[in-house]
Amino acid sequence: MSLSSIISSASSALANTQMQIAVANANVANADDLTYTRKSVSASATSALNTASTTTIQRAADSYLSKTVVKTAATSGYASTIDTYMQSYDAALGTVDGGDDLSSLLSTFTSALTTLAASPESDSEKGSLVSAASSLASGISSLSASIQDLRTQANTEIGTTVDTINSTLKSLASLNDQIASVTAQGGDITGLQDQRDAAVTTLSGLIGINSYTTSDNRVMVYTTGGDQLLGTTAATLSYNASSALSATSVYPDNISGVTLNGKDITESVSSGQLGALITLRDETLVNEQDELDTLASALISQVNAITNAGVASPAPSSLTSASSVSTTDSFSASGSLRVAIVNASGTTVSTEDLDLSSYSSIDDLVSALDAIDGLTASIDSNGKLSLTAEDSANGIALGDIGAAVGDDSQGFSDYFGFNDLFSGSSATDIAVSSGLASDYSRLATGVLDTTSTLSAGDRAVSNSDTTTLDALTAMLSSQLSFSAAGDQGAKTVTLSSYTASFVAGAATLVSNAASDSETATATYDAATTRLQNSTAVNMDEELAMLTTYQSQYEANAQLVSMAKDLFDALISMVS
Repeated sequence: MSLSSIISSASSALANTQMQIAVANANVANADDLTYTRKSVSASATSALNTASTTTIQRAADSYLSKTVVKTAATSGYASTIDTYMQSYDAALGTVDGGDDLSSLLSTFTSALTTLAASPESDSEKGSLVSAASSLASGISSLSASIQDLRTQANTEIGTTVDTINSTLKSLASLNDQIASVTAQGGDITGLQDQRDAAVTTLSGLIGINSYTTSDNRVMVYTTGGDQLLGTTAATLSYNASSALSATSVYPDNISGVTLNGKDITESVSSGQLGALITLRDETLVNEQDELDTLASALISQVNAITNAGVASPAPSSLTSASSVSTTDSFSASGSLRVAIVNASGTTVSTEDLDLSSYSSIDDLVSALDAIDGLTASIDSNGKLSLTAEDSANGIALGDIGAAVGDDSQGFSDYFGFNDLFSGSSATDIAVSSGLASDYSRLATGVLDTTSTLSAGDRAVSNSDTTTLDALTAMLSSQLSFSAAGDQGAKTVTLSSYTASFVAGAATLVSNAASDSETATATYDAATTRLQNSTAVNMDEELAMLTTYQSQYEANAQLVSMAKDLFDALISMVS
């Protein structure tokens, strides 16, 4: 081998070793970067005598583990998002220890009924029952509000997530272009590939994806539903988030969809953070609201139907209907209504029975009521039927005698909503009626005497009568029919059993979400750890290699120096 060949070979070796040292130093410097993969230098001879070689930088990679990390990132992103929201929902559900969960609040209401039934004349016990009813109604409406707050939060976060997905796709498109360009120029793309792999994993955690790499080193990305997110250019997702959601806000009626280049993909997104947010907003929390509405509407209708047939003691001097009507509305009914004007002790001042079948319109009915001695009847500006005793010292008591009003054959007071305990029609607006909230003495505890012999001077209302309270207690322990709602099938159970079923179902949702998140996160972490064990930098190995490379560098430098000395000697001899 000639001296020039020796120098050329040694110089090439020096350059290779210098690059190896630089790569090893970069490995050491980036050892703590979890997205960085171990790099190495590969050299290949470019001549038969191996006097020159080319070097390329390669990175440690495992395609199978990389795909596993991307796949588990989607599952983890979905499960952890569900868990985060369910933890907030769990806090809103209340606790047995705190006595603010729905089962405890219903139990407190039931206990207050029992206590009042033992002392129906007690004002303090009436106040306790109204307070317990108010707490129950507040617990239901507050939970309903929390559900809608969580839906609104998820809805807002969908918009934020869409923006993050778009920015990630733009980054991936840029990295694709850089990698393709550098590949064509024969440059080092390993650092860019690390960045792209990290972005792909991030994207999968956001929306869940499938991907493959083309021959020119570009990554093509698709949703799990098959829609392309990244080709030669990045696609664009769009979403217009509503400012606030209510129980009536549902997709697609009045919530816009997530679109991909104009196509609505909302229903096909089922993984990653975005899939979880859509599931929470449109399914999980909607189901919980439906079940809560079913519970609330049953409570309102069943309780009010009983209190409507009752009367307070002392009877109130005025009654205002909860329902709104118009004087021109038709009126269809059968049976009779007893209207009694009573004094503070419940003694009859006057009484009259109205044949309800005699009236064909609300106007006819109001005229008949207004004609009763000692009573004024009218429809106010809000469409409420108002009955007022002409002598404010007296009270008004109503009693059905076989009355059946309207298509549902309701009692008279039930039809108009006199003596309601609860107002509202669902979990959203349930509350204790405003009249009771301000004056609990208006609470119906007994009933009006509807015997045929009742006349002026007879006791019509007794403060010791517990007929209404007893009926409420019996209702709470009786079997009621509930239609299917959310995850609850149609069933016939007690109100307390349905409430307990709702609470247990919600607790199961919370527990399952925590368990699924823990499992998904552990699986993702395990896949990431396996990949890092395969591709991450080992400091001990790199430091050892640096020592070896330095020794190689010194040896090749000596070889160049010796060859140079020989050249100098030859030149000296020739000269």
